[in-house]
Amino acid sequence: MRKLKKIFRTVDLAKIDQYTIGHESINSIDLMERASGVFVENLLKEFSENNKFVIIAGDGNNGGDGFAVARLLLEQDKDVMVYRLAGSTRMSADCEMNKNRWKGKTVEIVNLSDFLPDKDAVLIDALFGSGLNRRIEGTAACLIRKINELENIVVALDIPSGLMGEDNADNDREVIIQADYTYTFQFPKVAFMLPENSLYVGKWKILDIGLHEDIIAALPTSYYYLTEEDVAGMLPEQTKFAHKGTNGHGLLVAGHYGMMGAAVLASRAAVRSGIGLLSCHIPATERYVLHAAVPEVLVEPELLFSDRTIWEKYNAVAMGPGIGKSPDVVNGLRKLLAGWKGVTVLDADALNILADHPEMLDSLHEDCILTPHIKEFERLTGKCENDFERLNKLSIFAARYKIYVVLKGAHTVIASPDGNCYFNMTGNPGMAKGGAGDVLTGVILALLSNGITPLEAALIGVFAHGLSGDLQARERGMRGICAGDLVDGMGKAWKQLESFSG
Repeated sequence: MRKLKKIFRTVDLAKIDQYTIGHESINSIDLMERASGVFVENLLKEFSENNKFVIIAGDGNNGGDGFAVARLLLEQDKDVMVYRLAGSTRMSADCEMNKNRWKGKTVEIVNLSDFLPDKDAVLIDALFGSGLNRRIEGTAACLIRKINELENIVVALDIPSGLMGEDNADNDREVIIQADYTYTFQFPKVAFMLPENSLYVGKWKILDIGLHEDIIAALPTSYYYLTEEDVAGMLPEQTKFAHKGTNGHGLLVAGHYGMMGAAVLASRAAVRSGIGLLSCHIPATERYVLHAAVPEVLVEPELLFSDRTIWEKYNAVAMGPGIGKSPDVVNGLRKLLAGWKGVTVLDADALNILADHPEMLDSLHEDCILTPHIKEFERLTGKCENDFERLNKLSIFAARYKIYVVLKGAHTVIASPDGNCYFNMTGNPGMAKGGAGDVLTGVILALLSNGITPLEAALIGVFAHGLSGDLQARERGMRGICAGDLVDGMGKAWKQLESFSG
């Protein structure tokens, strides 16, 4: 599999900076200047109509960036002023150098009443950077609370002040900048991917500041994020002589009386995602629903796996959407885990059965893919106090059972048996509708049937599913999206990815 974009823990970021400085023979102040220049370039694109900017600068290197940004904005004939807390004498060397280079107006904040930015000024938060490892207290805490009370647009420089790069379980959430935008250098932070931090990060953007590729490639990490370029590069080539046999035969176990919509959505998604043949195990009484809605599928009207099931004819199996939790269905899942050792997707009610019968977890075979949403995951592993704890539990759970777990939500995260976590970068709130998960199950089943590895099937499936949602949102608006639209948009999503890879 091609190398994916990395996310590093904040303790590793200084190593990357130092390696870049050492191997490019530049000074740290020059790297700071480079970063500040990229920040200002992007800032002026976003706020081309704004003329007033206020920088709130700290005493560390984040403050040094802030002073450099102020100087560069002044050179663009912008109305700029800098605020900093009075009384501090422990500035970093680069911060002090950039403070001395700054020739514009600086206001020392002795009392909070000294902080009076113009109402139409864009505030740039450069108080504390990514190296923060403790709660903010005292005057700085009071200043952050006041900033959050203002109506000004706030842009965080690299990371919102007060937010720690990974674990914020013990943080004081009232003392974190609530940024509207965050422009982060080279890499996103793990904290940006967690729902509980969206209030502070706002809309975020990664700025490439040219850190050295050798150290980025060599330094290990457990966190990655998906880009269109990387996902497109994973797609297998469509060969000229492909046929339905070479594209794989998948089995979907889905639906019961009153829940056949789940089977229809998952089936349609699989058909729209390149599967060669799709067989569906459904209740015999409901077979006409599927015949009418998805004529491309082979309907096998039995919900349970019989002892005569010929497993060898399938390349992949998916079970769960809309099947319920009756004793017969529980027995069917037991038969699946006992009789089938190929690649598998378990979703929805199949996950709830596992939660009700935890002894069945030990029967999960390697390369199984589980696709829970947060509530389903907590039924399997227990309640979590915060999103970072849940992320750690996710990694541990996947490693313990040697499976892949797709935890659905904003920035859906895929955990692999080696403990790595991959964050998705597509999708939008309009997809938070019933049936969207059934669509994802069908997409992943199709990819597995094609012979793609479980990890690549999960990564490609999640990204393409979210991309379909994004394309539909542009056409219909987020509020107007339904799960069926995601199926209809899969063709456009695949076309975009194939065009990118081509």
